[in-house]
Amino acid sequence: MESSLTSTESNSRNAYPSITQGWILLAVLIGWQLVLSIPIGIPMFFANRQGINLYGLPELLVYVLTFWFTIRFAQRRRATTALAFAPVNPVIFPIVAVGTVALATLTEPLVSAIPTPEWLEEIMKQMFTKSLIISAVLAAPLLEEILLRGIVLDGFLKRYNPTKAVVWSAVLFGAMHLIPVQVVNGFLLGLVLGWLYYRTGSLWPGICLHFVNNALSSLGFFIFDTDDLDMGANTTRALIGNDTTYAGLLVLCVIVATGCYFLLNRLMPKREEV
Repeated sequence: MESSLTSTESNSRNAYPSITQGWILLAVLIGWQLVLSIPIGIPMFFANRQGINLYGLPELLVYVLTFWFTIRFAQRRRATTALAFAPVNPVIFPIVAVGTVALATLTEPLVSAIPTPEWLEEIMKQMFTKSLIISAVLAAPLLEEILLRGIVLDGFLKRYNPTKAVVWSAVLFGAMHLIPVQVVNGFLLGLVLGWLYYRTGSLWPGICLHFVNNALSSLGFFIFDTDDLDMGANTTRALIGNDTTYAGLLVLCVIVATGCYFLLNRLMPKREEV
């Protein structure tokens, strides 16, 4: 029994990845993106010169391949391809969706307060267009959750206490987005995604949250003209227009988010609190 316990503890200490290995994995992800952008970027350049609309398919290809190669890189070091796609209580999904809307509204004032230089604003406008919505709304929730929660956080939870594991996975998730506004938003979102994964042991609730969050973020492309879209603006406040009404909405979102937390806390398996 003692040798079996020692073996289990040793496997936990050696679980992939460690925090250092997590940063290396992030570097691998960025490296693959740079490498793949060159051959795919050349036909994109000539297509744009000819006025051919490729509807974001090259960008989607780069995105999917980048994550695919990085996930395969991690799985080889992890020595398993198993991922936590365990079923969860279906009631969890609508609660997660409603809570996501409330949290997105509450974090918007904080994120929009982060100053964005004009040159970065222009780069963001060129990078984030309607053609990237397929990548952001459909591909990102699945691929980013597999890598950041299914592999990175899963390994962290085997090596560290839950709080340390969730916080560091959120730091990596934020850093992955590179742009300051998205780094902060990614970190805050990563804390919630990490908590959901830890409590349910499944990727499905996080994929649901990630999908709803990215879909909400993409609404600005349909509400505003792309040329007039302020990437760092508080869109909700701009749409409402009245500060009193907006303050009331924030109070309502606090109530809704708190209610969703308590409901989820009752529905999900009991574990050591993060």
